[in-house]
Amino acid sequence: MNKIRIIADSTCDYDESLFQGMELEILPLIITVGNKSYLDREEIGVSEVYERIREGFVPKTAQIPYSRAYELFKACLDDGDDFIYIAFSSGMSGSYSLGHMVAEELRGEYPERKFEVIDSGGGSGATGLMALQALKMVRDGFSFEAVKTELEFMAGHVVHVFSVDDIEWLAKGGRIPKIIGQIGSKLGIHPILDVEDGRMVKRRMTRGHKSVIKIIADEIVQRAARFPAQLISITHSDGLNSAKELEENILRRLPGSKATICPIGGVVVAHIGLGGIGCFCFSQKSEHYCLV
Repeated sequence: MNKIRIIADSTCDYDESLFQGMELEILPLIITVGNKSYLDREEIGVSEVYERIREGFVPKTAQIPYSRAYELFKACLDDGDDFIYIAFSSGMSGSYSLGHMVAEELRGEYPERKFEVIDSGGGSGATGLMALQALKMVRDGFSFEAVKTELEFMAGHVVHVFSVDDIEWLAKGGRIPKIIGQIGSKLGIHPILDVEDGRMVKRRMTRGHKSVIKIIADEIVQRAARFPAQLISITHSDGLNSAKELEENILRRLPGSKATICPIGGVVVAHIGLGGIGCFCFSQKSEHYCLV
């Protein structure tokens, strides 16, 4: 059986300590700050993106360079390896379309090989959880088809609940009308957001930090009720204390679950700003799910 390599893009957020002995390969999106563009995570790190935002810059993002995806996919195949690319949601980015286009271009050259592009249906910590499960299955000797099927199931049952500290950042990214962002920011309103059919949707509005934490925790506890013993991903953009508070609330109410906390990457924070917090889990257990 050929080696299976797992690829994600730089919208994937994860705690590197959980990936010991396993290699997740990353395709970088582009972040532009001022008049200079960088390959995410290669030429600019998360902490630098945060710092530039504090300085007043509003980063812009762009797609993975076609050549980078082509080179990595072809290198896998030339090495005799199969691969699965877990792409950022097709409803929020062109990553899936680009990956699919590159894969189809290579399929004629490598007709007997196995490689697939999976639409994660989301991103950030959700993609990190999916990549971790895929790598565990590869480590444990599962087939290409089993890993692919597992990821497709997880993509269909992923739960995203998140909020931004300043709603005006959503307006800057074109997610909501500017006037709503300006008024909401002045009133201190925090939207509670979800991902539905691969697209970001607003569930409700609230005010105050404690209310945000409570609503996110309530949503996760309710939607993970059928699958309580799982790893839950909590991500934050310069809000570690809030992340720890959310972790304590959830773990207290979901015995048997575990949580991982990590910063939100530069591409995602460019659209939600500093002070954001997100939580990700699955509503149902996949067939080969491994907690440890």
